[in-house]
Amino acid sequence: MKVRVRWNRHTLALLAIVTGMWYAAEAQSNGAAHLIALLTAMMGLLSWLHARANLHGLNVRLAGARPAAQDAARGIPVELRATGALPVCGLEVFVIGATKPVFVERVPAGGTVLVELPPPVRHAGGALQLLVRSVYPLGLFAAECVVETSWVRRVHPKAEGDLPLPAPDTSRQGDAVAVSSYHQHAGGGDDFAGLREWRAGDSPRHIDWRAAARGGPLMVKLWSSGVQGAVVLDWNALTLDEPARAAQLARWMEICESEGRPYELRMPGCIIRAGHGPAHQRRCLDALSTQSGTDSGSAHSSELQAGKADSVMSLEQSTFLPKRPLLFLSVALLLAILPLRGYIATSGLVVCALCLIWRGMLRMAVPHLLVRVGVIIAGATAVYLDYGELGGMEPGIALLLVLAGAKMLESRTPREFQVLALIGWFLAFCAVLLENHLSRSVWTVVVVLSITACMVRFRRSIPGVREPLRVTATLFAQALPLAVLLFFVFPRGLLDLGSALGRSRFGETGLDNVLDPGNIAKVAQRSDVSFRVRFPDGGMPSNELRYWRCLTLWHCEGMRWTRGDRLSYSPQLLGPKRDVNVRQIIDLEAHGKRWLPALDLPLMAKLRGEELAPEFDQSLVSPFSVQSSERFEVVSRMELPPVRELLESHRKAALQLPATISPKLRQLTDYWESVTQNDEQLVQIALNYVRTQGFSYTLEPGEYQGPQALEDFVLRRRVGFCEHFSASFATLMRMAGVPSRIVVGYLGGEFSDHNGGYLIVKQSDVHAWTEVWLEKYGWLRIDPTAALAPDRVNIDLRAFLAGGAEEAERQRRSLWGRSWQRMRLWWDSVNYDWQNQVIDYNQESQRSLLERVGLRQSKLVLLIPSAALVLVGALLVTWWLRRPARHADPWRRIWQRLCRRLARAGVPPYAASEGPLAFAERVALARPDLALQMGRLAEMYVSGRYGGADLFEAFRQGVNAWRIKPREVSGKRAVADS
Repeated sequence: MKVRVRWNRHTLALLAIVTGMWYAAEAQSNGAAHLIALLTAMMGLLSWLHARANLHGLNVRLAGARPAAQDAARGIPVELRATGALPVCGLEVFVIGATKPVFVERVPAGGTVLVELPPPVRHAGGALQLLVRSVYPLGLFAAECVVETSWVRRVHPKAEGDLPLPAPDTSRQGDAVAVSSYHQHAGGGDDFAGLREWRAGDSPRHIDWRAAARGGPLMVKLWSSGVQGAVVLDWNALTLDEPARAAQLARWMEICESEGRPYELRMPGCIIRAGHGPAHQRRCLDALSTQSGTDSGSAHSSELQAGKADSVMSLEQSTFLPKRPLLFLSVALLLAILPLRGYIATSGLVVCALCLIWRGMLRMAVPHLLVRVGVIIAGATAVYLDYGELGGMEPGIALLLVLAGAKMLESRTPREFQVLALIGWFLAFCAVLLENHLSRSVWTVVVVLSITACMVRFRRSIPGVREPLRVTATLFAQALPLAVLLFFVFPRGLLDLGSALGRSRFGETGLDNVLDPGNIAKVAQRSDVSFRVRFPDGGMPSNELRYWRCLTLWHCEGMRWTRGDRLSYSPQLLGPKRDVNVRQIIDLEAHGKRWLPALDLPLMAKLRGEELAPEFDQSLVSPFSVQSSERFEVVSRMELPPVRELLESHRKAALQLPATISPKLRQLTDYWESVTQNDEQLVQIALNYVRTQGFSYTLEPGEYQGPQALEDFVLRRRVGFCEHFSASFATLMRMAGVPSRIVVGYLGGEFSDHNGGYLIVKQSDVHAWTEVWLEKYGWLRIDPTAALAPDRVNIDLRAFLAGGAEEAERQRRSLWGRSWQRMRLWWDSVNYDWQNQVIDYNQESQRSLLERVGLRQSKLVLLIPSAALVLVGALLVTWWLRRPARHADPWRRIWQRLCRRLARAGVPPYAASEGPLAFAERVALARPDLALQMGRLAEMYVSGRYGGADLFEAFRQGVNAWRIKPREVSGKRAVADS
């Protein structure tokens, strides 16, 4: 039975989705996205093998008797047998020419299922043909096979029509005499007219037996009186359509039979000579049934050859939608879009979620077309208002969410919900583009597998989740090794897209070129990782020295600071001082900006092989936006650089003040200037003011807005976070004539001893401090937060806010604290390994790996081992799918297991024609040491399988517990005998 697997529209959708996944993975240089794209492609490819194997292990034959003629409405019994090791599922079986298939849920492995197929609407003239079709397991490919039978099914036309019977043809009198002679001769008065050769259908009473006895041929006697000729029934003489023409001829046959008239049937390509009687009538009706179905049969055959069998209504096109699978698909799609919250515009998420709940969970009816169009227009408008455009990655995903919701509203059939499932695959994949955490990748795989299980379930009619989950797990287990191997060898950089996805906010940390009161506090409430740092030369600085510089802000507007204009400068080249230089390897998470963190002060950095020097404000700037995780190396110096004269343009920028200044604040800074003799003393008196005037440090200080925000903080409320203290301190310094600026970055970090030891810097470690220009020192770091809360620079923010250093130490020493910290650091190390080994596996990593194994990378050459891996994997899966079915009898399976063990122990193999007891006697002769146990098991097998005794469990345990030792060699046996 030849199986043909055809692609369909869902195959094209799969290709488009995999291409989109690979494009996004290449654009972001995201290893996890590459891996999931390969996994999706492999699951789709293996579904082709499963679809083919599903029908390859099927045996189809007609069941029951095959009558020469059959009633038009009677069904056709067909037996389906699964000969492979796996059950055959999701079959649509129908007769060529029928309009309705029979859906067979499952044929168990080694078992049979009997179905009765609807007959064809119009009978085909040749042998009966059956078509078996299946889109199992995922609906991405359609497998079908045509079963040719030897049975020519004939349905005699129903006798109908009112046309008059044609007049007898007297030229056919000779033939008519032989037919009617018996009836007329029985009535008397007929004259003998001679003999002719015997023909099929002639009555034995008319045979000249005397002539036959003398050795002559069979001859039939002819009688001449009363014969008026035979009625000729000509198919071409009628101008009716084919069914009416066949019905009219059948009606004329009935009339001739009832009146005893002989009749001849003339068909295109066939003439049945004049005759009479039941045998002759059956021959004519058979010819009529064949002729009336010839044209329709050829039409069905041509449609089958052209692949147009989809005209038959199938389960994919039916409106039958099981309630629970639809609910599970809706839940899976909601889980797919859940990680997009916070990254994609709320409008797209809300529209998609409401449509899923309305149609999938509440099972509401399909709304009117105008409502569906209105949902699309309203959703697209909301997305445009949120982004200002419909192009780009994020607006595109938001628009896809709107379209997915609208598709959910109009879906009625499994084929339409298949489109939703494929869209769900891509939406789940988008979560990996947003975050690189291992948990997010695991979430994506779980959602993809859940949607896959729903796709399998839609191809089944029997309720239950066990079988769809089993099939999904099988596909995943077979696709995962192939995807992992291809992950390492499939060539990267085929699309040459660089490393950006256009304008994107994916992974932004919140650190921006603007410092507004409250911005830093919002970032500090997040616990996700900003970057990780290794110190390859050792010598990690203590916590109070780990100031990570990111941004330097110059333009002052009171409590609001911005980066300002880029100032001119000449790079300062410092000589090597290895004892004070600290080398760092930083793994930076995507943040959408261009700043690069580094220990204060950075000397140089190397990013993607390119060396970077600090900017005019001693900060590092990437030549491109950090849209994906990046690894770079930095060298910093922990001591102050040699003092250089402050350029006039820099001094002017560092003394710039807001347009309006509070008189009370001016009086405060004038007082400080009057009681100090230099800038150093002025800085100290300002720090003492912060320490002694009742300021408090908190993560939730409330809002400071308007022109009076600075005065309100310094003179009234005096409650703030690091951003409030640094912004106000820098502004007051400028009012007192001291050049100042603000640095935004991170402070501290948590050390992990996993993976060789590294530092974890989280968003909660965000910090802001002030730098002032002193003629003696140059730019000097001043941290007003450290002056107010010294413990803050020694412990992380959350521990400080929880109760200070003592409380943090007490919690750390507790059993729960130690366990939680150990678990948290272990999980971070797993994520770090995932980042290093998977996320950051790019074209450079692939080249390095191939060079280590002695291969040189070439994009086209790498396609050869990739194709070889896919081919080998496909062959292994095909071999597994085509393994023979286990014996259905559990007694027989265990007996065969016992026979195989005995064969490995040196006993001659069990013969198929040999009885169990005879085999036990032969085992006793060959191995006397096994005679007792083998005889007991053989008797138990015979009594249980053939005698009906309830001994199966005892027999199974006895076989499993028996440890058969191999046969000893002859040398050892001879020594033992002696």
